[in-house]
Amino acid sequence: MARRTDSSCLGKAVKGYLLLTAWLTAGYALALPIALADLPAGRYTLPEQPTAGQAAAVYGAPFAVALGVAAFTRWSRRGPWWAYAGHAAVLLVASQAAVVWAEARFDLSQGDTPGLIQSGAAALTAYLSHRAVRWWDDGGFHHGRRRPAPGEIWHAYVPYRDTEGGKERYCVVMRPRLRHVEVLQITSQDKDRRADHIRIPNAGWDHSSGKDHWVEIGLPPRVVRYDWFTEAGPKGDCPKQTWRQLRARQPATGPVSALRSRISGSGITPTATARTVRGPRRR
Repeated sequence: MARRTDSSCLGKAVKGYLLLTAWLTAGYALALPIALADLPAGRYTLPEQPTAGQAAAVYGAPFAVALGVAAFTRWSRRGPWWAYAGHAAVLLVASQAAVVWAEARFDLSQGDTPGLIQSGAAALTAYLSHRAVRWWDDGGFHHGRRRPAPGEIWHAYVPYRDTEGGKERYCVVMRPRLRHVEVLQITSQDKDRRADHIRIPNAGWDHSSGKDHWVEIGLPPRVVRYDWFTEAGPKGDCPKQTWRQLRARQPATGPVSALRSRISGSGITPTATARTVRGPRRR
């Protein structure tokens, strides 16, 4: 028993050391542009005309590391590309601001070893952003429930479309919002003759029936509150082919989409609307 305890403690220590080294290495790369921007004489700086390799190492490494941290944070969550890009952009700006603050706070322009503090500030910022996104994805303020992600299949109390009330059903998550989730309902009833339903393969998310189901398509999503989900995690992922079809025929929402719908419904083209605003074209 003592040997197992010792090996367990040693394994945790090694894992902690490796994680600390990895985060400090990431922080060093994120801090490069600021750390080399204004150093006193005698320090290593970029030449006045850096080579392509030097410029790529100094300015390209932070972008690559920021994208890597974003991918590491969201590797288990299906999401749009702009979520990764947005996370990387916020991390890049926040880490640079942390390095600037650390230099001003500790007067690093006159210090001997500014590298560790600068790297530590950027690494701490990257780690905190990683934990913040994970906390938000795991439910945030919603009682620790894992936040549904687009393309996942969940079991929830889904409201009826035409009448009051609802029923517990499987559903496909289309878009999570701040206080609710937009979903499309899944049913086990045969809807092959309906144009507003398509067959969704049962890829292991419904073990009780083991058969294919049907999911709504081309209809406005239903609104499900976070506390209406019956379980703390998803049942599985929507099959890729079905997910592509749902996204392709998903009704657009939001003020911009509503304006487009009004324009298309009235027979007015966007070009005609723009000409009305600008006035007739001069010849």
